[in-house]
Amino acid sequence: MPPKDNPHANHRERMRQRIRIEGMAHMPEHEILEFLLYPYIPMKDTNPIAHELIDRFGSLQNVFETSPKLLQDVKNMTETAALYITSMPQLFKRYSLQKLGEKPCLDTTGNTANYFRELFFDEKEEVIYMAIVNAKGKLLEICKVGNGDINSCKLDIKEFILRTAFANGNNVILAHNHPSGDPTPSLSDYDFTKWLVSLCEVLTVSLIDHLVIADEGYYSFRENDDLERYAGAFRQYLSSVVNASDKYSMKIHHFKNNSFR
Repeated sequence: MPPKDNPHANHRERMRQRIRIEGMAHMPEHEILEFLLYPYIPMKDTNPIAHELIDRFGSLQNVFETSPKLLQDVKNMTETAALYITSMPQLFKRYSLQKLGEKPCLDTTGNTANYFRELFFDEKEEVIYMAIVNAKGKLLEICKVGNGDINSCKLDIKEFILRTAFANGNNVILAHNHPSGDPTPSLSDYDFTKWLVSLCEVLTVSLIDHLVIADEGYYSFRENDDLERYAGAFRQYLSSVVNASDKYSMKIHHFKNNSFR
């Protein structure tokens, strides 16, 4: 009796051929993961490994964003494969940023939001980035100026001042992310922006925009006229201080002139 053909023989080559012809756009997530594991688990069937990874973590995205240690809890998952899979978001981020160009033009709110969306791609906590641009919106420098947690972030004032002081450009755009996915500004975001406008006035720096970036979209404080509404607050404060000081001086002068000698 002749031996039966092994239905799994040449399975990997058939998968490769399928991807050459059709690509991955319509492949199930577990098959994409199965294929990605081929080079790092060469001697075992990666199909059941991929199935268990998707079942346990819920999606391809969640698998990519899980820690290597947790991935290794899945049977037959190797340390090297886990490290490779969890490095994918960093690779995607670098690829996407390079597609935009080394010095992209952030001359519109849409272009700016797209750039920062790629920059925040793999961030799990709130952070603040500052872009320094020239008069035409061309990016001159990008730097992180604040770190936080899942719900809040704090600007590193010293870093912000030093970066703006030694920058080649005098125009800045700030953006921070909302890991929750909702770009709606919090009350703290509004207070921070109002303070930021005043700080930039003191430093004679032109604040082009402050953006909140999230999976569900973005919020531009400039587009919503918040920056214009907050402009001049510091000058009004100085004016009130000067007026109060003048009134106090006048009272002192009046008291001296009318006091008993």
